[in-house]
Amino acid sequence: MQKAAGRSLRPALWGALGLVLVGGTWGVYKKLSSRPEPVASPSGPNVLLISIDMLRPDHLRCYGYHRETSPRLDQVAAEGVLFENHISSTSWTLPAHAAMFTALADSVHGCTDADKKLSDKLVTLAERFAAGGYRTVGFFSGPYLHPAFGLGQGFQHYENCTSFAKIIDGSPVERWAMDSGVEQRSHRDITNHIVYPAVKTWLDQNGSSRFFMFIHMWDVHFDFIPPAPYETMFDPDYTGSVTGAVLDPRVNPEMPKRDLEHLLALYDGEIAWTDYYLGRILDDLESSGLLDETVVAVTSDHGTEFFEHGGKSHRRTLFDEVIRIPLIIRYPARLPAGLRVAEQTRIIDIGPTLLELAGLPPMHSVMGHSLVPLMLRQPPDFDNIAVAELFSLGRRMRTIRTLEWKFTELMMADNARFYVDLVEDPGERRPLRDLAEGRGRQLLERYQTIVKALDAWRAQASAGAERSTIPDDVLRQLRSLGYVGEEDP
Repeated sequence: MQKAAGRSLRPALWGALGLVLVGGTWGVYKKLSSRPEPVASPSGPNVLLISIDMLRPDHLRCYGYHRETSPRLDQVAAEGVLFENHISSTSWTLPAHAAMFTALADSVHGCTDADKKLSDKLVTLAERFAAGGYRTVGFFSGPYLHPAFGLGQGFQHYENCTSFAKIIDGSPVERWAMDSGVEQRSHRDITNHIVYPAVKTWLDQNGSSRFFMFIHMWDVHFDFIPPAPYETMFDPDYTGSVTGAVLDPRVNPEMPKRDLEHLLALYDGEIAWTDYYLGRILDDLESSGLLDETVVAVTSDHGTEFFEHGGKSHRRTLFDEVIRIPLIIRYPARLPAGLRVAEQTRIIDIGPTLLELAGLPPMHSVMGHSLVPLMLRQPPDFDNIAVAELFSLGRRMRTIRTLEWKFTELMMADNARFYVDLVEDPGERRPLRDLAEGRGRQLLERYQTIVKALDAWRAQASAGAERSTIPDDVLRQLRSLGYVGEEDP
């Protein structure tokens, strides 16, 4: 599809959006908190949703990258639909997956920090598939996907594939959610070889039933420590001392260019290593005759920074390097092969899309929309503004984004507000701060309309995340490591 023409602010659509979101929220809480009635057995396809943690689309060959990091994912894209401008709800794991599972913005589902869990008043994607008669199964390999955070709702089988599962399973979340030892173990963890056998075992035993399967793959997340031969695949001649430990002080904006090149090569090695295991999962589906009758969706939760704006890692900003993520969907029975969708899409659109492809009832009173019309080459029937928010590590910020512009508010910095022109300034280097007149004034008004809509959604849902109490000694540990800001509770 072609990129939307022009750079219009689409005021008519914006006005309609304000009316729909603000005026249409009365009664939302009742709808969100009611479970769909279960049915006997589904007639639609299997659905496989794979989330590869911290995967940037611009490091995938199918998105134009110069290295062969993703041959199996490239094949999925060639046989399916690739979304070129897919935007997350935030820049870190927990709230992004909550948005993926609920089709709600972060400030609405409320699961925005490590001391919160998703309210069971909200209906998740897995619960909707379970009500449709599907077997629901999930495999997760990072600490913030743990059911202690509420993300296991609706899964009949939800398996911990971290190497430190015994430490956190069965233990109160407040004992480990912000524990420095668990954080450090998760950064060093290698899980592909745990996830894959777990998935294969389940498929061997249950593949004859209709299933909704969620697989969370962690190893692309730092530290970047791919095994042989992937650790030297993209930089065999490096002789320096920098490793893939991103939190190492040597990894900084002033690091030698050659060392940064090696860090990127290790990140790419992790992608290739994970792509290999993705291929093994797809091969197993094909050998069992299930692949072509399964909707396969591959995405991520957030990206990562490599000093594009002076920082590293994620969970600190809302620049495009951390909120732009891949989305590729393959289902040859209904979707075209090799289609690239240029329109902007959002992480909150994934759930409604998968439900429609499965032939199940839509997710009512949610903020996401099905992308099936776009994949069938039809124009979108909704305004696809993307909202990304960050309320963690002492940071409070929100951005609204289209293909043409991006408006940001830093609520922890005297309400600093600015916008960037993504057409003229795609690297977000030149923030524009004149909001008193002209385009700046128009964008400010649009932003204020969105904020009112979010407030209305949140007030009507009133299903904010539950809180857990974290001991003071654990908070001190996390603050010393930079995981928690001084302003956090």
